[in-house]
Amino acid sequence: MSMVIPGKMKRTRVGLDRGFLSLIQFHIINIQRRMGDYHFKKAKTWEDMRVEHDRWVADYNFQVHWTHRHREDNRHSPAEVLGWVQGKVWRPEQLDHVFYSTRFVRRLNQHGYFRFRHWKLYGERGLAKRKATIWLSKEHLTVEYGDEPLSQYAVQYQPDEKHVRTIGEPLHFETRYHSPQLDLWQPSEVEWHLVRRLPDYTSRQRKKVVGEVTQPLLFSETFPL
Repeated sequence: MSMVIPGKMKRTRVGLDRGFLSLIQFHIINIQRRMGDYHFKKAKTWEDMRVEHDRWVADYNFQVHWTHRHREDNRHSPAEVLGWVQGKVWRPEQLDHVFYSTRFVRRLNQHGYFRFRHWKLYGERGLAKRKATIWLSKEHLTVEYGDEPLSQYAVQYQPDEKHVRTIGEPLHFETRYHSPQLDLWQPSEVEWHLVRRLPDYTSRQRKKVVGEVTQPLLFSETFPL
């Protein structure tokens, strides 16, 4: 375990296969566990989780912090100490370039499905004809709309770690975008395919023209105009 040196940040090795984690990560995780876990456990939906997370961030940033209790400039909360720090603003085209291999946009069809490479996946029927955001990571594919997750799938790659081998284990979230139309059958009564492998793309073959084709005249040369 590394020693904590004032003014510096040490790294702590956590197992041979997990790389390094900084002490600041342990600090944030521990603070969240103490301040937010009680409220997180009461959350029933994703929206509740977002509300509780926003509340925790506000409490952590604006409440008086023990570390700053002896400051003489009357700044005793993280927001007061670091409020002058401004992050860099990135243009949308710059973000698209950075996330070109992990972020995609697809339009849902009338049934709430979309095609991603060779797979047909379900997003949300209540958002038919809308554009959804697809986030692809090393382990999951997540479908979002308005920063709210709709569905999530487990992803396995080919040995080259670039081409997707399988997509499965669908997890559909209950959201406010649920279609108002009632289901004809309950999901437990029928087999509902949220993910399906599609045939590979095949190149279109041009039709061969047999012989020479001549376009006949629409009107004879003696036809009066």
